[in-house]
This record gives sequence, C-alpha cells and structure tokens, in this order.
Amino acid sequence: MKLKIAISTLILISCFSLNGFAQNNNSASHDINVVIPEVALLGVVSESQTDISLNANLPSEAGDAVDFSDATNNRVWINYSSIISETTPKRKVIAMVQGEMPHGVKLIVEASDFSGSGKGKLGKPAGEVVLSNQPNDVIVDIGSCYTGKGINNGHYLTYKLEKDNSSESYAMLNQQNTSVNVVYTLTDYN
Repeated sequence: MKLKIAISTLILISCFSLNGFAQNNNSASHDINVVIPEVALLGVVSESQTDISLNANLPSEAGDAVDFSDATNNRVWINYSSIISETTPKRKVIAMVQGEMPHGVKLIVEASDFSGSGKGKLGKPAGEVVLSNQPNDVIVDIGSCYTGKGINNGHYLTYKLEKDNSSESYAMLNQQNTSVNVVYTLTDYN
C-alpha cells in the first residue's frame, strides 16, 4: 500500500512538473517564405492611337528642298514595371524597326526624362537614337521600379523624320507611303 502511495505521489509530481514546464513556455515560432517574383513588363500608350504619321512638307518655292522640320510626334508614352534579380542588376529598353525605311531618310526616337506617379530605380533616356533593324538602347539603367500606367506616366517618345543630308541620299528619295513597325523590348543588360 505504501508502495502504491509512493508511486501515485511520483506520478502526480511528474504531471505537475510537466504542466509547470508547459506553462513557462510563452513563445512559439514558424517559418514564412517570402517570394518576390522577377518582373519585366512594357507597354506603349497614347492619348488617341499609337499609330503615327510623319509627313514631309512640300517646298514653298522652286529650288527648295522637301522640308522635314514638322515631321515630328511626341504623343506616345512608354510604361514599364521591373523587378530585377540579384544576378541581373539593371535593365534597358531597346528599340528596332521591322520593315524597310525609305532611302534618303532617317527615323529618330528620343525618350524624355521620367515623369509621373512611378517609384523605384527608374531608367534614364539614352538620347537621340537613329532607329534601324538592329536593336538600339533607348532607356538605360532601369532597376526595380514602376512608371505608373497610361499617358503622363513613364517616358514620352519623340519621333523625328530627317533627310540624310548627302546629295546621294537626297537623290534616292521617291514619292511613297511606307509603314514600318517600331518594336520596344525591356531586356536585361548583356
């Protein structure tokens, strides 16, 4: 009987001791995995339409050249969203022409400085770029950022059509309506 009492007493002491340890543990933890995806999105927007017409003006007097000074447009905006990876610290926007430009003229694009509601490491314009069928940098040094969407956000693009000033190129001008496609790509630095 004394043995049963002793064993029962030990069991009760053990139970109280375990409860005491459980009551003293006032914190717990678990892991949370945070995933931020890599992002590279690009869009071109305009107040009306993204198709652009650049028209040379007729000379006003005999002996004058065709005038390209009014063959400009800056109604198109470029928007982008970018989250970079640790291995690719910068991105850029490149542009190229699909289709054949008329002989004797150059198509030039220039991106403005950023304006709008975006945040982060926004890109910088690369200056005036003569577009061709080879990719050219238009906006550089893009990090993790967003420009905001729609017009008045991002960089507006100014297009200019200029004649090549050499006499051989002017001799190559022909009356024509040509349509080319300008393709923009948000890409990693190579």
